[in-house]
Amino acid sequence: MRKARWVVLSTVLAIASVAGVAGGLLVPVTVQAQEVSAKVGAPLKGAQAAIGKKQWKAALAKLDEADQVTPKSAFEQYKINELRWYVYLQQGRNADAANLLAKQISSPQMPANEKVQRRKTLSQLYFRAENYPAAIEAGNAYLKSVPGDKDTQMLVAQGYYKQKDYKNAIAAGQRAAKSSNPPDEDILQLILRCNYELDDKAGTDAALESLLKYYPTPAAWGRLLDGYISQTKHDHELLALYRLSEDVGALDDARHYTDMTQALVIGGFGIEGERVMQQGLEAGVFEGDSLTRAERTLGAATRKADSERQALPGAQAQLAAAKTGDELYKVGMLYFSAGDYAKASDALAKAVAKGGLSDADAVNMLLGVSLARQGNKSGAIKALDAIKDPGFAEVAKLWKLHVG
Repeated sequence: MRKARWVVLSTVLAIASVAGVAGGLLVPVTVQAQEVSAKVGAPLKGAQAAIGKKQWKAALAKLDEADQVTPKSAFEQYKINELRWYVYLQQGRNADAANLLAKQISSPQMPANEKVQRRKTLSQLYFRAENYPAAIEAGNAYLKSVPGDKDTQMLVAQGYYKQKDYKNAIAAGQRAAKSSNPPDEDILQLILRCNYELDDKAGTDAALESLLKYYPTPAAWGRLLDGYISQTKHDHELLALYRLSEDVGALDDARHYTDMTQALVIGGFGIEGERVMQQGLEAGVFEGDSLTRAERTLGAATRKADSERQALPGAQAQLAAAKTGDELYKVGMLYFSAGDYAKASDALAKAVAKGGLSDADAVNMLLGVSLARQGNKSGAIKALDAIKDPGFAEVAKLWKLHVG
């Protein structure tokens, strides 16, 4: 998920007007009828010059020098702090920068017309510092003035997510989703993930439908399926996810091509595995060590495919002689691997009708995919609806979203 973009700190470092101080910090400088004394102005001018050269340590040394001047006016302290928090930001000292900026915002020296935008910057600084409660507080304060700001809406939702407060993350995400049409894809992805973490099936289904309603792109499918693939341990579920990835145009990663092919070979789909690996090689996704592994994997797939090709001429006889649902399933697997989805779906439908299957869900999934690849939408959905295992049913739900 992308991080919220950062606002441009033009009011902080537009060298000719750093923190509202005019020109090159001529001394004395009058701003808003207030003066910076020569004792403070000279080191401030040196700090400004160092900032311009990105010499952060030198800038801090000059700011320390200005800070040591006594007495100082509240306005002079404010000007010193304006430069200091910016230097902290450049040094990656996000917590220090945020704490000082928060102090600046509460200062009566900050012009009222600057405070709103500075609250957005403050929320981002706290987020970078991993102070998520403070980031949320500052972000919500900013959203009271600019309720439709997408960056800050996302930041607040992410802040809750980072704390594993999934319910509030969903609530924040839904508010953001309602504020724009179409909803931001990242927001929908976040809502989906939070519902998944809460094991909220209804919420997950609704989030999936929204995501793929507005963003049915290979990239959106890829981001969604990558999460499922990385967490799935069940072999048949994994094959169904890989096949869906291929069908929606999201199979474009070298590792996924190799992993899918290996899973297909192990699962008894050699011809399909050979086709998938050849497709990956032709697409040029492999190089270096991954290319060497891909060629070895292709060799293993071809050996399995050759044995399947030898068995194909006798498949119809096996189908006619089959006495159990599992035997019919094996014939359906062979036809499916060969890409003959009409014969595959015929054998698989017979297996389902016969019953007594060792894994009825696997058979129904393969039947659903076979029918989907023939354009038989209603038949595919009927087969997918017959899947009982909750985890497998989640994968079937993804297929039904694709079949439409």
